[in-house]
Amino acid sequence: MYGTIFLFKITYLCPNLIFSVKKISKVLTITILTLFIAGSAQSISADHLKSDGKGIFTNQNDVNLVSEKDSKYKIHLQVVVRDAQGQLISVLESSGGQYLQHELTDDLFDQRLGEKEIITIDGVKYEKVRITDMPTINQRLVGLYPILTETPMEINIKTSKQQEWLAAWKIHYCADFEEHKFQCIPVFQTNAPTASLAMNDIVVNQWTVLREIG
Repeated sequence: MYGTIFLFKITYLCPNLIFSVKKISKVLTITILTLFIAGSAQSISADHLKSDGKGIFTNQNDVNLVSEKDSKYKIHLQVVVRDAQGQLISVLESSGGQYLQHELTDDLFDQRLGEKEIITIDGVKYEKVRITDMPTINQRLVGLYPILTETPMEINIKTSKQQEWLAAWKIHYCADFEEHKFQCIPVFQTNAPTASLAMNDIVVNQWTVLREIG
């Protein structure tokens, strides 16, 4: 379901980075400290005031991320970096990370992450999904990876930066959260060894996410 679609020009508070998120219809200009992409899609109520502390949000701006250690989820990421000519530069791997502790994560895992494979590790059965993502230079500069989104979006960036240094990678879910507006929140995230990326380098992220059965 799609609602109002906007064109936002957002000035990010960094002297050499200006970007805009393009949709259609209205035009707004905003200068902000934290990245908020506006739009309208699936509505999810604000829940950071829940007494049990099990909402999506822990406050107005932060989400309820917890370590995957001793949880039902296991996260692995392989980052393959090639230059513009396709020559391999590096292969980086990370095991472990954080996930959004909320039923929304289970819903997305069930409905949006494709086919599941059943595997057994140390006598424990898991559902396994693999997600391949090729983040664009624009996504990498902003740190926004809308792999799961209710509304198509385009990020345009003007920058004088010639090199990136990236370690944190995320799978974002973008939707309309009541009282929190339209946001892209991390559902899974991890840190890999820092990658030095030139502007034209190609990155392929291969995510593997396991969820324990039972």
